[in-house]
Amino acid sequence: MGMPASAFLPHEIVERYGRIEKLLDAPPGHPYHDGLKAGHITDDTELTMLVVEMLLEDGGATPEGMARRILKWATDRKLLESGLIGPSTSRAIRGLMEGRDPRETGRQGVTNGAAMKISPIGIINVGNREKLLDDVEKTCLPSHGTSVAISAASAVSGAIAEALTPTSTVDSTVKAALECAALGARRGRQVTLPSIEKRIELAIDLTEGMDPSAAATILYDYIGADVACVSSIPTVFGLFHAAGGDPMEAIIAASNLGGDTDTIASMVGGVAGAFRGIDAFPPEMVRQVEEESDLDLKDVAQKLIEHSKG
Repeated sequence: MGMPASAFLPHEIVERYGRIEKLLDAPPGHPYHDGLKAGHITDDTELTMLVVEMLLEDGGATPEGMARRILKWATDRKLLESGLIGPSTSRAIRGLMEGRDPRETGRQGVTNGAAMKISPIGIINVGNREKLLDDVEKTCLPSHGTSVAISAASAVSGAIAEALTPTSTVDSTVKAALECAALGARRGRQVTLPSIEKRIELAIDLTEGMDPSAAATILYDYIGADVACVSSIPTVFGLFHAAGGDPMEAIIAASNLGGDTDTIASMVGGVAGAFRGIDAFPPEMVRQVEEESDLDLKDVAQKLIEHSKG
C-alpha cells in the first residue's frame, strides 16, 4: 500500500491521491516504482523473502547465506544501475562483488535496510530472545553491521516475537522492542548516532493519545520518515502504538505519511500483523498482493512455523 507514495512529500500525496486507503498502481514516472501495479511488493518484501529462503534452505541465519542472496538478487536484477536500493545495501553489494568478507561489508550501514527485512527472525524465535539477537546480528552483518542498524532490526524482530505470544498487548510489544533495541545496540560496529530505544520512547511520548493520522503528522515532523533507521524505526512504533496495534490503521497512516512510505508501512504492518493476526487484513487485499507478486504467503508462514519447531 505504501509503494505508490514512496519518496513523496505529505502534501504531494494529498494532492495526488487525497488519502490512500487501498492498493494503487505506482504513478507514471515514479522515481523508484515506475510501472508497478497495485499490490506489487517492493524491495522490503523481496529482501524479507530472501531471509525466509536463507532460513529454510540453509537451516538458519548466517552472514554468508545472507550475503550470497543479496548479491545474487542485486546482480540478477542489475539493481546497482537502477538506483532502486538504498545506500547501505549498495555499498555492501559493491564490497561483496570485490570479494570482501560479508562480516565486514556492512560496517557503514545505518539505514533501515536491515530492519525492513527482519520479520522472519522474529517469527522463528518466539520465546528465545538470545537466539533472536544472534540471528538478527548474523542477518544484518553483510549490509548493516552497525550498532544502530542492529538495534533497529532487533527492535522490530523482538516486537514481532512478543506480538506472536498469546498474552501480548500493545504495551508488552513496545516494551519488547525497547528491550531488544537496547540489547542489539551492544552489537556490531559502535557508531555515534542517537539511541533507537530512546527515540522509540520519544516517538510514543510525542503522540500519546493521538489517532494514527494525527500521530503520523507529528512523527513526520519531529521524528522523521526517511531511510535512516534512527528516524523510520521509532516512527514505526509511534504508529503501532497510536493505532492500538491495528494493522490496517497503522498501514494506512504509514502510506500517507510521506517519505519512505513503503518501508515504514511494511515494518509497522509486520509488527501489527503479528499482533492481530491475518484476520485483521481484508482477504481480497491479501489475494491481490499474492496474485500480483506471485506469492503464497500462507505456505511461507507455515514453513516458518515448522522451521521454528525444529
